[in-house]
Amino acid sequence: MDNRDKAVLQAGDSLYLASLVSPNGAYALQHRRDGTLALRDTRAACDIWQIGRPLPVPGLLRLLPDGLLVLEGPQGIPVWSSGGVDRRVTTASVRDDGRLVLTDPDGCVRWSRDPLSVADLAAYRPARDDRLRRGEVLADALVSPDGRYRLTHSPAGETLLQTPSLSADGDRRVWSRKAGQPGASISLGPDGVLRAGTDSTVLQRWSGRYLLDPMAFAVSAVVVRDEGDMVLLREDGTEIYNSGTAPEEARLAEIERDRALRKATEAAKPVRPYGSGMATDWFNLLDLCPPCTITWVERIEERDALLRLGAGSSTIRAMTYAQIHSAAYSESGEPVTCALAVAVGGWVMLIEPSGIEGVERARDMSERTQTITYHLGFDGEQVFAWYRDKEPVAVYQEDDSDLLDSGAPALEGNAPKAMVPFMRQIGLNVYRQSAGDFLPPPVEIGCLIAGIAPRPEHFAGRHLGAVFSAL
Repeated sequence: MDNRDKAVLQAGDSLYLASLVSPNGAYALQHRRDGTLALRDTRAACDIWQIGRPLPVPGLLRLLPDGLLVLEGPQGIPVWSSGGVDRRVTTASVRDDGRLVLTDPDGCVRWSRDPLSVADLAAYRPARDDRLRRGEVLADALVSPDGRYRLTHSPAGETLLQTPSLSADGDRRVWSRKAGQPGASISLGPDGVLRAGTDSTVLQRWSGRYLLDPMAFAVSAVVVRDEGDMVLLREDGTEIYNSGTAPEEARLAEIERDRALRKATEAAKPVRPYGSGMATDWFNLLDLCPPCTITWVERIEERDALLRLGAGSSTIRAMTYAQIHSAAYSESGEPVTCALAVAVGGWVMLIEPSGIEGVERARDMSERTQTITYHLGFDGEQVFAWYRDKEPVAVYQEDDSDLLDSGAPALEGNAPKAMVPFMRQIGLNVYRQSAGDFLPPPVEIGCLIAGIAPRPEHFAGRHLGAVFSAL
């Protein structure tokens, strides 16, 4: 077995009772007869760190093809290994400053073990307040001055910048990076180098820039700012690295403020008086879930309404609503286009439990009559439109939800205020929304425009329906 000293250990090679020696000869990584591995300062004639325990038979140090540097005991049993698998690693060497490094073909350091002893790291002070200073370790959280952002390093080796969330999911993750092996603490050395344990690749991993030489950047402090940024500063206060999360945090904060304002405004509204709306029993019977569409068509027969919706003549037959609802969801989970036509007063209501045909065809369906259509999408988006003889009266598109919810005029249509009187009739945006107690406002407004009051018996029994295509 080759036991000559080396300057570089190539992937697939091993070191047996020999040393990896730095170019200047000041440091040697020694594999010893007792099976231990030690970094020795040859000038001071002392060991800086040592791995393993004495064994009767030495194993060897091997750089595996998958990038792991492994100290093996007898029978190849691993005693110690470097950081996680990194297939970019091709060499191991000891540098003139005493760092044991694993490098890729470009010469970039992928892992390091710096010449620090356990005693060196134990002497570091715990960081406090909003910053990690030189000679300190990130023991607890760094907290921004306003208390909104916290930087921690988990036992699993993940650095996390978090902020409290208004949802029930706990803290929201703002920024995160993996750095160091599990259990290693983040510290900032007196030399200005960020480390996870003895691994000095933290700056590279946090920034994602492996071409950086961490020894070329003397970090003065790691700071968590009120705006949601985590920054690394030089002595003169200029930034070495910025997480760049503040703009997104500002955007999210604006959304949270708007949400809180809407919630407070909604809570301040009076509750809509019980019994002031239409009966909901018929609508509850439909058991509609997004995506679904209801279309009202005036003065036509049920068959004509289905044909205008796009159903082929051969697909139209007498069906119950239960059959339509069951057909709306195929065994594969893919929605199916189907509809039931129900005559109520002088109108036909087309119910699509999983369809969008009504909202897409409503304009053409209104030829020589009028249509009203309401669509609720998967993500809560709404389309509410009124057409007469193929001309738009008032149309609220998906992006107009705020206008629709507040009872404001539509942005499209020949009479954009046409629905406003009906919105006022139900007190839209005057009363607090009471889910379940009243019909969805567009459904109630559609019935008011049509002048009809559906009842459960309208939907009982068999009606003309169609199951006519898969979406």
